[in-house]
Formats: sequence, structure tokens, C-alpha cells
Amino acid sequence: KTKKEQGGKIKFSMSRIGNGTDQNEVPAEIPYVNLKDTIQSHREYSQRNKPSVSPTLGELLKWVGDSRYGHDSDDEKPSHHVVELVDGRSKPPIAYPFVLSFHNLTYSVNVSHKPSCFQAGEATEKVLLNDISSEAREGEILAVLGASGSGKSTLIDALADRISRDSLKGSVLLNGEVLESKLLKVISAYVMQEDLLFPMLTVEETLMFSAEFRLPRSLSKAKKKARVQALIDQLGLRNAANTVIGDEGHRGVSGGERRRVSIGIDIIHDPIILFLDEPTSGLDSTSAYMVVKVLQRIAQSGSIVIMSIHQPSS
Repeated sequence: KTKKEQGGKIKFSMSRIGNGTDQNEVPAEIPYVNLKDTIQSHREYSQRNKPSVSPTLGELLKWVGDSRYGHDSDDEKPSHHVVELVDGRSKPPIAYPFVLSFHNLTYSVNVSHKPSCFQAGEATEKVLLNDISSEAREGEILAVLGASGSGKSTLIDALADRISRDSLKGSVLLNGEVLESKLLKVISAYVMQEDLLFPMLTVEETLMFSAEFRLPRSLSKAKKKARVQALIDQLGLRNAANTVIGDEGHRGVSGGERRRVSIGIDIIHDPIILFLDEPTSGLDSTSAYMVVKVLQRIAQSGSIVIMSIHQPSS
């Protein structure tokens, strides 16, 4: 992968996740259609000669809801399929892997200095990102390595559109197309470094609470519960499903389990792109290993995983 470093501080590490894992490592199937299939169908649909204009984002989101969650019937359906949006004369859609690429990202801020007796206060420009380019592919983990203050979190924020694009130079593309902010919010998730959880809820209750808010209202209660149960297995939290999160005054799950719950509440809607800001910080080697294994499972399911790491040795 191409890379440009600022003073040798930022490094990229790419890990390809294959299918040769142990059967115990294979995640439970997600009981609804993946969003990637819908967006692929949307792209092919919009490229055909139609009398109407290209579908709007609102129409795309409607297709997303209809295709991912279907109707509230009890019939068994495949966990993944491509939604048919065209007539019978069209060729069947072909699935292509998603590639998130970023080119020549540059970001700087003005830093003001306090005035002194001998010198007036002046603002200087500090470069946080300096002409950085790389790419991340579906099924892979892109890890950004670097010391504190090297710009790892800034790069993750830039890719996740958490920095004003007016002050950010460069481009972020998904399969060669400019990624709009509204669409990025729908197809991505961002896991912060801090765990913000309700201490008196159990792991299952926490994920169910997230499902109620982040999954469509049209989805039945049974399907939401099925999604939560599949996610608990994917995160390796089955033994802690009925344990409270806990806090300083109440004993609960371990630090590594808390981090996996934080990841779970942000991937409940099965995003295409997952951003994580130092997910292993503050964890011991065993807990950090379990978190990385969970991220491997998420990548195996067809997502792009991009994270920053401060202590890769752990």
C-alpha cells in the first residue's frame, strides 16, 4: 500500500483476513441482508438507461430498509442476497469488493502562542496530516501505528468525516467515487476510545437498547432480538450476556468485554466501514487479543475495518 509519513511517525499496517479460520472462530450469520448488496444494486440500477433521474439518497435509504430487514414473516431466508431492482431482461448484478481510498490528505491548524514581555503573541500553522495516501479493502484491517501525538486519531477522524472538509485537503473515495457525508453516516460506524455505557444494564440489555434505536421501526421485535443474539455470539460475549456492565461501585464485566460491548452497539446495523480510535488502549494483552479477534470476525463478514493502535506489541 502506498504511504507517506510525517517525520516517520505514522505507519500503516494491512492485514488480510482469509477464510481458513477455525470453526469456533466463524461468526454467527447475521439474520438480514447486508447493506453492501443494496448499494451495489443501487449503483447498477442508476447506471442503466432509465427515463427517470438517478435515485435520490432518500430512495436509497428506503431500499436499504426494505432489503436488509424484509417483511415480518417467519419464513427462513438467506442471510445475504442481492435485491432485484430491475426487469427480467437485465443481467444479474455482480458483487464487487468495496475499497476505501484516500489521497493526499493534508490538515493543519493555527496554534496561538501566549504573548510575553519580549514577544507579541503570534499564530503559527501546525501540520497534523501531511500528504497521506493509502487504501483499505473489504475483508481487511487497516491499522494506523504511531506514537502519541503523531496524528493517528486525526487521520481516523478525517476518514470518518469528523473534521470539516473545508479545512481538510485531499479526497476520500469509495470504489473511486466521492463519498458524500450523508451516505457515509449511513454505511459507517465510529467507536470512540472511551466506553460510554449504562452501568446497571446487562450486556444483552445494552445491545437491545441500541437495536431499538438504530434498527428500523418496521423491524419486528423478534428480528431485533435475533440480531442481538447473533451479535453476542460474534463478539464472544455469550458467557457475559446476563452480566451487568458495572462501574467503580458495582462489579461487572471485564475491561475487554466492555470494549467489545462498545463495538457491538456501534455495529448493530452492520456497517460497511468501521472506524476505531485505539480500541486496545488500556487493555492487557489477553483482552487486547480478544478485541482484535473480534475485529477479524467483523472484517470476515465483509466490512472495512480501520483502526489506530498505540501499543501494537500488546
